[in-house]
Amino acid sequence: MVADGPDWRGNAPAGKADGMPGTAAVMAGTGGTRWGTGGNPFRPRPYLLLALLILLSNSFNVMTAVQEGEWAGKPLSWWFIAMLEGSSGIMILATSILPALALARAPLSAPWGRQALAHLPALLLFSTLHVVGMAGLRELCSWLFDLNYHFRLSPDVMLYEFRKDAITYIVFAAIFVATGLGRVRPETDTGMPSPVTTYAPTPIAPAQFDIRDGARLWRVPVVDILAVRSAGNYAEFLLADGRALLMRATLTQVLADLSPHGLVRPHRSWLVNPAHVRAVLPDGSGDYSLTLSDSRTIPASRRYPAALAALRGT
Repeated sequence: MVADGPDWRGNAPAGKADGMPGTAAVMAGTGGTRWGTGGNPFRPRPYLLLALLILLSNSFNVMTAVQEGEWAGKPLSWWFIAMLEGSSGIMILATSILPALALARAPLSAPWGRQALAHLPALLLFSTLHVVGMAGLRELCSWLFDLNYHFRLSPDVMLYEFRKDAITYIVFAAIFVATGLGRVRPETDTGMPSPVTTYAPTPIAPAQFDIRDGARLWRVPVVDILAVRSAGNYAEFLLADGRALLMRATLTQVLADLSPHGLVRPHRSWLVNPAHVRAVLPDGSGDYSLTLSDSRTIPASRRYPAALAALRGT
């Protein structure tokens, strides 16, 4: 039989020892991310979605105000309404990096106190920059186009805007999470493909076959078996080192074990290892003779065309 486990001396197969695997994984590189474990906050995809969302929202607000003919209770032209909405939209988009940074530093996971410590300051800064920047842009437009408009910054206005900004912040954070930011990742995840893992090849021991010759058991590499000859109720193994070992078995039984390792049956009384066949010569009667690596000649019958085709490489 072909041996896969330890040999009869109790030795482990090549490449394994003490139950340890024979292959050793070697990492081709290590990774790390400067933004904690929540991902890269500078990927453009979520910002494109936010820009589209802001554009649609502002367009809807402008059309609604134009249809009603007024904005904040005052009759105004559509371009003025667009300036007011646009200044808010520009600052919201400009400050949208804040929830992204907070999610990158503190991805959604327990402890939730860490989430509050990360997002509450980001929300306060988000709202403050939005309102102050929006007021600055409107004052600039009023000065450039000589408009009689002034944005009044006061605690009441800041609180009013903060309530709306809190909802906006939550919506933005949800969009970032939906696009992959803010999810818990391994510390080595950089958002890039995982490092390639290569494996040191394990030397593979040649397949071996157990030949029980009388009271002795011989374990020989399959590659050292030149041929096997039927000898009544026995099979005679012809080996590369010149030995001939007898085992009580039929040729059919031996072929069942050795055919997966390449041995073929070119004759009813012979098995042969194609690796040791040096010549396939016709004998004039339609049959053939095979010359082995030890110069021995054995017969091959035309009644075994599959074996002959394998030996001829066709």
